This record gives sequence, C-alpha cells and structure tokens, in this order.
Amino acid sequence: MNKIFFQLIVISILIGFYGQLKANNKDNDKSAVQKIDVNGITLIYKPSVKQVISAQLFIKGGTANYTEREEGIEALALQAATQGGTKKHPKTDYFTLLESTGTAISAASEYDYSLVSLQCLTNYWDTAWELYAEAITQPAFDEGEFENIRGQMIAAAKNAQTDPDEHLRNIAMKNVFSGKNYSKIPQGTEESLTTISLESVKRYYNHLIGKDKLLLVVVGDVDLDDLVLKINKAFGNLPAQGIAFNKEEKPIFKENNLRTEKRDIATNYVRGYMAAPSLGSADEIPMRVAMSILSDRYFEEVRTKRNLSYSPYAAFPSSIISNPYTFVYVSTDKPNEAVQVMTDEIRKIHKEGFSETELKNKKGEFLTQYYLKQETNASLATSLGMAELAGDWKTTQDFMQKVNDLDVASLNTVFDKYTNYIKWTYLGDTGIIDENILLTPNNKTLEEYLKEMKEKPAPPKPIRRNEREH
Repeated sequence: MNKIFFQLIVISILIGFYGQLKANNKDNDKSAVQKIDVNGITLIYKPSVKQVISAQLFIKGGTANYTEREEGIEALALQAATQGGTKKHPKTDYFTLLESTGTAISAASEYDYSLVSLQCLTNYWDTAWELYAEAITQPAFDEGEFENIRGQMIAAAKNAQTDPDEHLRNIAMKNVFSGKNYSKIPQGTEESLTTISLESVKRYYNHLIGKDKLLLVVVGDVDLDDLVLKINKAFGNLPAQGIAFNKEEKPIFKENNLRTEKRDIATNYVRGYMAAPSLGSADEIPMRVAMSILSDRYFEEVRTKRNLSYSPYAAFPSSIISNPYTFVYVSTDKPNEAVQVMTDEIRKIHKEGFSETELKNKKGEFLTQYYLKQETNASLATSLGMAELAGDWKTTQDFMQKVNDLDVASLNTVFDKYTNYIKWTYLGDTGIIDENILLTPNNKTLEEYLKEMKEKPAPPKPIRRNEREH
C-alpha cells in the first residue's frame, strides 16, 4: 500500500511538472537558455518569471589552483571577500544593505571550483548586483575582519578533524587521490590556515580572478542587454587569464586497497571508492541510476533486514567534475558483517543483474527528485553551471529523456564495468577488522580470493650483495 501511495505521488508530481513545462514552452524565445561570451567571460542566462534572481559565479580550478601547503587559501579569500565588506561599503554598511533588501551573498569552495552566489528580489536587482560586483572586485580585506574569518575557519577545521564523517572523507580522498589535487582539503586544515596571512590572500586573489576562469550563470527576470552592460562594467577590467592549472589523469582502480586509522570511538566508519564514468559520457546517467538502486539495496539489506547500520548508502557525487568516482559508506559496530553484505550485493548484481521492477520504480523516483531540485532559480543556476563546467549546459535538457530510455541491459553493463574494485578507508577499531573481506575484488567471492592468494607464487628471494656480485 505504501509503495502504491508513493507511486501515485510520483505520478501526480510528474504530471504537474509536465504541465509546467508545457506552459513554459509556449514561448520558447522568452524561456530559452542562452550562452554568451561577454568580453571574455562566459555567461549562461536563463529567463524566469519568479520574483527571485539567482546569480552564480563559478571560478574554475578548485584545488588545482593552489599547493597542498596553501590548502584553504581560496576558501579563505572568498569568505573574506564576501563576508568582510567592500572598499566602498564597510562591513556594517554592507550587511545593512543586504538585510534591508533581502539579498544574500555567499561563497563556497569545492574540489573543482569555487562559487560566489547572489540571491535577491527582482525589485532590488540593481542594488544587489552592485554589492555583488563590489564584493568580487573590490573586497575590503580588512585586517581585523580577516582575522575573525580565519579564526572561524580554523575552528571549523578543528571540528572536522574530530568529526568522524568529515575526517573519514578527508583521509579517504587522500587514500584514493594521493599526491593529486583531490587529496587537498578545500576548506583547509588548522596547520595550513594558521600560516596563511592577509597579504598572501591578497596576492592569491589578485591572480585568481581572470576572465578565462569565470563562468557566470544568471536565472531570473532580468533584461539581457542590461545584464551584459552590468557584467562589462563590473568585470571588464579584469585580467584575461587567471591562475593556470592542468587537468590530471583519473585514478586507476585495478585492485582493492585499504587504509586504516585507529580511533577510540563507539562506531566504526567505512568509506569505499570505485571508478566512475566521465561526466557527459554515455555511461554517466546509467551509473547514477545504478548507484541509486544500490543505495536502496543497502538500506534494505544492511539496515532493515540485519540492523547493522543506521545509514548505509552508495552515491555518485554530483559536485565532482574532473575526476568523478562512486562510493559506498557505512557506520557500524560490526564492520566485517556490514562490509560483507555490501560487497555481496555488488557481486549479486554482477551475477543476476538489476530487475525490471527496480529500474521502473527508480525512474519515477529519480526524475521526481531531479525536478524537485530544479524548483528554485538558485538550484537551476547551479545545475546549469555544473553541466557547463562538465562540458555542456545542454546536457540538462535531455536528462529526462535519457533516464526514460534506460533499459536493464545497459544498466547492468555499465555497473559491471565500474564496480570491480574498491579503495577502502576505515576509521575506528582496527583490531576487529578482517582485511580479507575488504581486499576481496568485487568480481570474486571471498573463497575464490583466498584460494587465489594461497596459490599465488611467493615473491622471489632477494639476492644478497655478494651473490649479485658473483
């Protein structure tokens, strides 16, 4: 009965979305997305009749922009720029204007990009844009405000070190991406943030903001010609190029590995990374759907049936662009049993495949969740920007059709292709973990793996120096 009720809700929501799409498509010229080069800056503009305007400025590069010693410098610079006032409006005046106009300006830093966001009411667009442009191009960088913001980020970094989930993610990224850009923590560490001075932030920021690194996405009821004028006025004098960075090769998943860290906590935390298709490729959407189904299976098998964990899940992160991956996660006081069930589910799918019923149910749920995320102008702007960073914003237009066209055969093929090996990271009681369970490839049973290891020839005896000389 609950499943039928859920399906009825899904159908009614999709009908509503379809009606809204038909209404929006009556005048394609007015609602169409446009991509424009504005004096070297890429602009994606989407008209909207809603009375809230969202502007998202993506700064490309993320952790590729700085060294490991400078972890957190970009996040610190953007927090200081957006939260410390501007040269024209000191912090008190700056926030008074924001509050009086219902405007929000914020910044966030991820592995592949940073983001400066504006959310405002249509009636206050001109004032809001002026403050937004000032924060980006004329930040005050006041010494006192800088110290306050840096202190807050250092406190957050300390909390991340003690929070098991945050710490697990950070050490898992270092395990999988050792020596690469993703091994850096975008928000910085206590050690790195302590060494970053205001002067170093100013130098970094002046080299960061170049036109070639910027992608501006605006969704709202604004005049396009006026928007172009605003962009030219605000950013026209920026340098043509910002900090250069090179793309890295994707990590290779040809064997399982395990990194452990002992911590005296009641619950053990496990995170396993697997390969993933490149964004925009034919395999991307099948893999996203497959991982969502796998997550449902984990909830059923690990939590509901066996009560081994409160929150097991699997995911294909949407915020990771240049080196995508999938991962599985569980927090449990019985790590061996939980991980065994999770890897057994992967092997079961390799052997039996997904069912038609699973795919049918997931399509409706998946599409509903996707469209719910597109309800606000802010989420739509983020979606368009992420798609453009990954290759082409137009991939958002055929998403629904690609999901509807999925069949079980393609789902099974893609899942089998990327889920043979896992790079595990374990935080907790290292004395109870059975490494064989985590190191068994997902395309083999534990018995097959142990037999293979037993039959594997021993490594050659090392030659002593005098033997080598003779």
